[in-house]
Order: sequence, then C-alpha cells, then structure tokens
Amino acid sequence: MSIVLDGTVGIQRDQSGQVANVIWFLYGLPADCGEPKNVVFLNESFGVNSPQMISFDLGGEEYVVYADWDSSEEPSQASELKSFYRKYGYILISCLREEVKIKHGLVRREWITPVKYYEDYVTMVNDMAKVG
Repeated sequence: MSIVLDGTVGIQRDQSGQVANVIWFLYGLPADCGEPKNVVFLNESFGVNSPQMISFDLGGEEYVVYADWDSSEEPSQASELKSFYRKYGYILISCLREEVKIKHGLVRREWITPVKYYEDYVTMVNDMAKVG
C-alpha cells in the first residue's frame, strides 16, 4: 500500500518561457530515510485527463504524490511536464525534514534522480511484467 504525500509542483522557466526545471516540493517525508529510489512519473494516473503523479521508494515504503492541478483544466502545464520528463529523464524532489541536530529543527533536502516515464498505469504495469 502506498503512502500519499501532500506536495506542490513548481515549474521554473527560462527567459524564452520554456520549462527549465521542475521541482516536486513534498511535505511529510520522514526524517533520515535515505533518498528516493525507483522513481516513476505517470502522465495519467487513472486514465484520460487524470492527475499526473510520481511514485518512489524511500526507507522501505512506497510514496505517491499527485500534481496539484487538474490535467483537463491545465492541459498546457500537463503537456509541458510530459515533454520535460520524456526529454530529460531526471526529477528534482525537494522537502523539509526535521533535524534534531539543527537549532531550528528543519533542514531542506533535495535529490536529483533518474525518473522512468510512463504514459499511464496500464503501460507501466505491462512494462514491469515484461521485466519480471
């Protein structure tokens, strides 16, 4: 069973307005669990016009985060994310974690890691069945 996290997707643009970077800023990751592994991006999580999402393994658990916009209402943003991950194949995940050693208690952690792009859930499952 996956743990669904709250998060925000930020798109940074260059001077010409093209997507230069995408950041998934997450809330609720436990402290000191290592770094995200086996990251997957689904363009459509449940079918046509469903939210985009990422999932990853961290500290023995699977986490899921959905994009904070409706793909059917924001088709240009959804299309830009799709193109970005198909082209670059890496993802930037950022979060605040509690750190006992830090006086203020929170420290920002970021990871740039490979991400496997899938158009939808069925495509991902079929691809994984071929490997297994």
